[in-house]
Amino acid sequence: MRILFLPFIWLGRALHWLRIGVLNLLTLAILLFFIAFLAYKLFYHVAVPDDAALLIAPQGSLFYSQSESWQSRALNHLEGRKPAGVSIRQMVQAIDYASTDARIHLLELNLSDFSGGSITQIDTVARALQRFRAHGKPIYAYAPDYSQDAYLLAAQANHIYMPKLGTVLITGFSTRGLYFKGLLDKLGITVYSFRQGKYKSAMEPLTLTHMSKSAQVENAAWLKVWWDTYLQNVAKGRGLKTAQVSRYADQLPELLENYQGNAAELALKQGLITRIGDEHAFREAVAAALKQTPKHIKKISLHAYLAATKPSTTANAKIAVIPIDGMLVTGDTPLPGVVAAQATIKQLDRVGHEASVKAVVLQVNSPGGDVNAAQAIRAAILRIRKAHKPVIVSMGTLGASGAYWLSTAAVRIYAHPTTLTADIGVFALFPNYAGLLKKLGIHYSGVATTRNANALSPFSPMGKNVQKALQAVVDNTYADFVNLVANARHIPLSKVKHDAQGRAWSGLDAYHLGLVNALGGMPQAIQEAAKLAKLAKGKYQVQYLPQPTPANTIPQWSNMWSLASLRDVILGENPALPGVIPVEQIRLLIHEAHPYALMAYLPVGLQGQ
Repeated sequence: MRILFLPFIWLGRALHWLRIGVLNLLTLAILLFFIAFLAYKLFYHVAVPDDAALLIAPQGSLFYSQSESWQSRALNHLEGRKPAGVSIRQMVQAIDYASTDARIHLLELNLSDFSGGSITQIDTVARALQRFRAHGKPIYAYAPDYSQDAYLLAAQANHIYMPKLGTVLITGFSTRGLYFKGLLDKLGITVYSFRQGKYKSAMEPLTLTHMSKSAQVENAAWLKVWWDTYLQNVAKGRGLKTAQVSRYADQLPELLENYQGNAAELALKQGLITRIGDEHAFREAVAAALKQTPKHIKKISLHAYLAATKPSTTANAKIAVIPIDGMLVTGDTPLPGVVAAQATIKQLDRVGHEASVKAVVLQVNSPGGDVNAAQAIRAAILRIRKAHKPVIVSMGTLGASGAYWLSTAAVRIYAHPTTLTADIGVFALFPNYAGLLKKLGIHYSGVATTRNANALSPFSPMGKNVQKALQAVVDNTYADFVNLVANARHIPLSKVKHDAQGRAWSGLDAYHLGLVNALGGMPQAIQEAAKLAKLAKGKYQVQYLPQPTPANTIPQWSNMWSLASLRDVILGENPALPGVIPVEQIRLLIHEAHPYALMAYLPVGLQGQ
């Protein structure tokens, strides 16, 4: 009988040894990979060649802080995927260092795969390019087509190349969105909204059929600052008048018709590019400028250059830079595009207790969000200050509403002229589906112990008494917000009441109103932090902390794809501002409201970038 089972026994043994062999080979491969990686890190040093070009070829959009986990980045690298974006800090750092590096003779700016960013982000990089050019070093720019975003960078170049079928597309800025009240009315869905602040417009897409007059006034003001900044940067780079650039954008259809659709010739005659030429001609020009052959151009990429010029310091004192990048939500599980309050608070508290950290800079780029999340993060900031460590805020594209709420805990607030900030207002949203259920023939019935047990149900109409109570809660929260700003910023309460009203101000206007301390970016914020912490130059290091990730990384690794899918459902495919469109923001708003939460939030949906 045993003879009959012998083939199966042998098969089992063979499979057993095969399994062990495969596992051993896999383990060996992993060990070899890590050994090779460590050897590479320890012994391989990038050298900057003499008479070289610094190659900057951004792929994707600009970002302030890395929102992907290290596991996601590792998987993307193994799968050969292109990076999701490029760090503004790294670009500016490389450009500024190269401007005084004798080994770098010019900057090659290839914008073929550049997806853009906000006006604030692009302006930051454009200013670095201006500084590079001011040192007498040329910049060569190329793209098959120039979007409005890409052209703002290209305009800072001495030599701008574009092929004969290319286009320079400058159209101006606008803020537009979809308004769903008509659809909701047809579906029988009522959205109860409660707000404080004349200009508070985050709920309008769900409660109106068009942009309100107050929202139009608010948006027109900061759009003008954005457009003026864009025009000034382009005009300065190209040696044109702002009126010429504005006229090009305003009359582009007519100009293209006059040039019989030859967009490249139009751009050349308008002074927007310097030569019509393909990428081959562009490379020949770069080689000629370096006095080298096109096949043997000495160039070094952005990341290689950063690795080769990484400053070394033995200083123990640190200035910690912590990102507040995304919509503020409660909870402890970070997702791309959001700031999880509890995870951020843990990071802040850890830094507050770390003896080597002498000061903290918050890199804020957030439209706001849940007021409880904002208040909890603000309390953590105050704990750091109580530990005698100065906290400085550096605002990026956005530092509005709930993000401004938490920023008032800082010693000083820096903003760019184009930052959208303040937006001191509060609202609450309550979707109600009673009408929809009635249309579908679905009834909602049951019993309760008190008359208010069902007061906040989304399946029955909201009573007038409940609506009044909720408005009172919003009014009270708004009053707290206004008082908080008045006390923290040392501004008379009457003035804050006048300037608040849920209005988003440009950084330029906010500075004049006293809502921010100074106009500037991260370099200025770090300098101020060092000054307040009494740290001498060269006696400290700047530690850029990543966005917090979930504490348990093993489940995150195994469930990475499901988390990415959840992110896409909530945020859409590209959650990075200003790429968020109103529909995606509304999804996130309703998702985070549960649906009953007080929100201090500024929606941004932009076109024409």
